[in-house]
Amino acid sequence: MSSTSPHVHIYHVAGLDDRDRGFSRQIHVIPREGGFQARLRYESLQIDVDPVPTEDQVLSGLIHLLHDRGYRQLRTQRIFIGEQYLGNQELWVEYPDPEPPLETRNTWLAWLRQIVGRSSPS
Repeated sequence: MSSTSPHVHIYHVAGLDDRDRGFSRQIHVIPREGGFQARLRYESLQIDVDPVPTEDQVLSGLIHLLHDRGYRQLRTQRIFIGEQYLGNQELWVEYPDPEPPLETRNTWLAWLRQIVGRSSPS
């Protein structure tokens, strides 16, 4: 799949991976019967999102899969529309991180209370 294919749109995705390392890769959004498919390769991770009706939906689906794998602070920017290079003309779209599970938040809150409780004067 070439970045100059007249039908493929290419986006950058950037953020923090599951090991808290910064990353930036390309997402290929491919028109298919019934909508658009997304494809991402990052190290050993390979994600193909099944076709959905719109580009926004396929990008959101990909971001959701990355969030499920522990990726955070994700954002995308379209850089190619077919053969047309956009560079930085398009704005970045930022995706909020999902809320941590309630038990995780309670654990952090208990840890914080323990730390604050130790340092408060008696």
